[in-house]
Amino acid sequence: MILESLILLIFLSFVWINYRPKNYPPGPLKVPVLGNILNLSKLDKDGLGKLFFKMSKTYGKVFSFDLGSYRAVIVNDYKLIKEAWNNPLLCGRPQFIGLNLRTGGIRRGILFHDGDEWSEQRRFALRQLKEFGFGKRSMESLVMDEVNELIQGLRKDAGKSISTRNRFNAAVLNALWTITTGDRFQHDDPELMELVLNIQKGLSGTGGKNPALFMPWLLKLAPSLTGWATLRDIISVTYDYLCPYTDKLMADYEGGSPQHFSHVFIDEIKKTTNERSSFFGERGQKTLTAVLMDLFQAGAETTSTTLTWLFLYMSVFPEHQKKLQEEIDEVLESKQPTLQDRYRMPYTEAIILETLRLSSMVPLGLFHCAMEDVHWRSYFIPKNTIIIANLYSAHYNPDNWVKPEIFNPERFLNEEKTGIAKQPEGFVAFSTGKRVCLGETLARDELFLFTTAIFQQFDVTWDPDLPKPSLEKQLGAIIAPQNYNYQFTNIPIYVKEITNIVDELRVEENGGERENAGKSRNELQATEIIRKKALEEERNRMKRKFNQIVNGFPQSWGTHVIPQVSKVPLELYIRYNGISSPQTTRHLAISQWST
Repeated sequence: MILESLILLIFLSFVWINYRPKNYPPGPLKVPVLGNILNLSKLDKDGLGKLFFKMSKTYGKVFSFDLGSYRAVIVNDYKLIKEAWNNPLLCGRPQFIGLNLRTGGIRRGILFHDGDEWSEQRRFALRQLKEFGFGKRSMESLVMDEVNELIQGLRKDAGKSISTRNRFNAAVLNALWTITTGDRFQHDDPELMELVLNIQKGLSGTGGKNPALFMPWLLKLAPSLTGWATLRDIISVTYDYLCPYTDKLMADYEGGSPQHFSHVFIDEIKKTTNERSSFFGERGQKTLTAVLMDLFQAGAETTSTTLTWLFLYMSVFPEHQKKLQEEIDEVLESKQPTLQDRYRMPYTEAIILETLRLSSMVPLGLFHCAMEDVHWRSYFIPKNTIIIANLYSAHYNPDNWVKPEIFNPERFLNEEKTGIAKQPEGFVAFSTGKRVCLGETLARDELFLFTTAIFQQFDVTWDPDLPKPSLEKQLGAIIAPQNYNYQFTNIPIYVKEITNIVDELRVEENGGERENAGKSRNELQATEIIRKKALEEERNRMKRKFNQIVNGFPQSWGTHVIPQVSKVPLELYIRYNGISSPQTTRHLAISQWST
């Protein structure tokens, strides 16, 4: 009797847990307590995005999938994702226990908030970040400061086997830190590196690898066993660091003359009298802390991880690196990159876009939830249901992309290969709709400046003493490549331009001998006078050009470039300036050539 009752109870609970409201999306069978978490046993190295894309072949483009205690619906089609993310009723944020902890236990800020406070903060951030840098030359200068310091470090370690991930993280986070707070660190500052590592650990621990994250009762029941206690401490560290930092910003700024995003936020706090506003009083200060945390966690890690993927692809596919560098040489010639150069560098842009597509670092985007009961298309979606956009499915759908698993930047070029084609349907690296990425402009700008500046100066290869890197992914909230070591080999900057100067001068000298054949002595003398005068003018022109090239060296390159460059123009130094040996510093090269 007891056994029969137990079997009946299990059967009834199974029937109850699998009950679906009318028109609720179909999906796999669920088990009590766990929902569909057992299906995650099929998860492979490509993550949930690929798993859900495969499941869509069985259950349809929109299907249900319960994550432990949370009811969820997965959307797998680009057009459906775009439509859903433009529906205001499907733009809420679910309340996961870890997300509230990151902002002091209460939902604040932009990234994981919704409703009126979210709308108020997003509008303000979009307006002010544009005003204080995004897309402007002032921002470009700040980013190039970080690029040049990064290059200095890479040049010191040129030829060595080095890891790039933390270097990229430090540089990108520092740029964002400067734009939002006016402060900056040195890249080797222990405080900056600790901040970088804590952000990495927090994101790595919240990426869905631990199914217990979807069962809050289990987290509370066994925090140590589930790893929740450790993750909780990691998440809290960044917030605990930012709280006193925000206090200092508030205390140091008297108001009225804002120099960066945090200043203008503080001005808004001081002038707000509406108690319901997210800027009001103490709530406003805590909101500033939350917004800064949102920007640092979402903006810095995604951009630096994109760079990590890009450098992996360039080392594994050197033919694309060669094309990239050829375009850089052709367009930039002897100057540092600027954002204005982007529109003349379609292949560089195509490489960045293809990196974003193929890596699909945030394959499921940030989860949404239904703000109320919603009838969408033919489906009924109950209030608080989690909505997950499978961005991976958009990026790997063969209906949108030819051979989507292949790295092929040219898919983004127009037929003439002279520009970027209209953004292909299916590209959603920065999401879409009402919650499209706040930092898309800055991210695109940073990716362009870092990529062009570094590949202008280095050939990048994987460490030849180690096996060839694979494209296998590390699962987490942000999908990163495995941590490989690379070698950066200095490119002799401007060697091509200076070699051209030598060649042009040789042509001028040798050309006179051919022209003089068959002339009388008087004609030869007259011709020689004219030729020498023309040659002197040409020498002076080339001298000015050479000066422009050398003076164009960014100061951050210091004495590391000239020793290589001076090997090529040695003939220029000796033949046209009487210099007995090449100079090996930037200062001496300029002074000797200018005398």
